Amino acid sequence: MTWLYLSLMAPLLWSLSNMIDKFAITNITSNYISFIFLLSIGNIFFAAIIYAAVPPTDIALTTATLNILSGLAIFMQYFAYSYSLESMDVSIVIPIHQSEPLFVLIASVFLFNAIPTLWQAGGFFFITGGILLLCVSGKTLNGLGQKKHILMILVSAFFGAASTVISDEILRLKSLESVLLFNFLGYALGGFLLLLIPHCRKLIVRDLKQLNLRQFGVFGVTNTFDVGGYIFFMAALSAGGGAALVSVVVSIHPLFVLLFGFIATRYFPSFLTEDIAPTSMSRKITSILVIVVGVVVISLHDS
Repeated sequence: MTWLYLSLMAPLLWSLSNMIDKFAITNITSNYISFIFLLSIGNIFFAAIIYAAVPPTDIALTTATLNILSGLAIFMQYFAYSYSLESMDVSIVIPIHQSEPLFVLIASVFLFNAIPTLWQAGGFFFITGGILLLCVSGKTLNGLGQKKHILMILVSAFFGAASTVISDEILRLKSLESVLLFNFLGYALGGFLLLLIPHCRKLIVRDLKQLNLRQFGVFGVTNTFDVGGYIFFMAALSAGGGAALVSVVVSIHPLFVLLFGFIATRYFPSFLTEDIAPTSMSRKITSILVIVVGVVVISLHDS
């Protein structure tokens, strides 16, 4: 049952990272471009640690290239996540992001001609219903820009699903440290590619000139939590949990986010403020439970 404990640690650390992400994108950087740049380039440091501590001995050009593409998919996942996080409660962003299994299911239909089972169709219904319930709020109905942010969360979930599928397949052939090394390098590469775009480079340089050591430290902390969660997630896959079972356990991620968001808003409002009104909390809890049921149904009945 080692994979189970590893799977539980992943959403716990990711939730802490999500809280700090929201603080950083609201109070430190002036835009989401600078935020994702700082979030991504730190992965160079973690890649260097892996290479120095446990240098992979099973590196191959083909799998390394796929691994880097997987890392770029992670970058795109967080790029879209950052865009939405800038304007939405983290306790809304993360539950919608649990739609990843839908994209895995859709990919299996188009790439492998796999016909969804009745259970999978039911899971699709639950996840979609939970997302719609979560999005039915005054802001959404009044058209205050929520729709485009919701779309970007779904884009983020798509890239997250792509990275998970690629990494899960490579883990069948290569060691965990090899997969982590090239995923981190690919993620960092995405950040450096932003510097090739003049508009993005201008925003990044402007923010970098204004940040102090403490603010850089905040990104170091959130990167550590995020990477720690990812390592536990990949270790759970490597330990034999399987993508389906690990996905089920990790799907409790939104519950941790909701809990930490409530605690932060109630006791540390200067750090983070979420909508914790009774009606909003009830809607979020109900939506999260419906989405989790959908993830469980799809994952455990993955053909």
